[in-house]
Amino acid sequence: MKKTVIIAAAGSGSRLGFGLPKCLVKIGGHAIFEYQLKAFEWADDIRIVVGYQAETVVRKISAVAPNVKFIHNKMFSTTNLRQSYFLGAQGVTEKAIFLDGDTIIGRTASNTLFTACELQEDFIAVTRSKTADPIYTGILKGNVQWFSYTTPSEYELANAAFLAPEKLEYENTLFYKQLEKYLPTKAVLVDTLEIDTPKDLAYAEHQVAACPSEYDFWR
Repeated sequence: MKKTVIIAAAGSGSRLGFGLPKCLVKIGGHAIFEYQLKAFEWADDIRIVVGYQAETVVRKISAVAPNVKFIHNKMFSTTNLRQSYFLGAQGVTEKAIFLDGDTIIGRTASNTLFTACELQEDFIAVTRSKTADPIYTGILKGNVQWFSYTTPSEYELANAAFLAPEKLEYENTLFYKQLEKYLPTKAVLVDTLEIDTPKDLAYAEHQVAACPSEYDFWR
């Protein structure tokens, strides 16, 4: 069973305001993409969808991971995460993990996702609510039941899911809207760090420094 991870990293990271793709933002001395590559060392195929500053992203990632495949979203300025996933999944015939390029995965979360993939059952990754602008997630009996920006929940979407590529559509709507079509879906609880805003970044920097056993893959 081939394990494929598709990472969407085509956006400009405008809310963070650094003027570079979020996957290149450094936390604890390492770029976000470095944490992702370490976390998914068990994957057979890693695909990264690039767009904004694509040449820089490809050069920096290839320097440390020459086997990564790159898919170019040439319409990155007018498309979204869901459309990048669709492009990245072209040619993939088995279920894959779809992950946002601004999300740090630690050791425990990596192991949890590996185990969940082994079961070959669709799942949506959720985390305890912590980001500045969460997509709240309702869970009942181990399954995701709903998403909401306005109804508070203990959990939020962790911007990762495991599903068959044919379930994706090339539409300019948010990824959770795609996932809503298949609810209820199994929830997998992971501790991830999503970096959308300066507040998220400060929180992630604190967590990475405070939990080296989780995030320091280079020790």
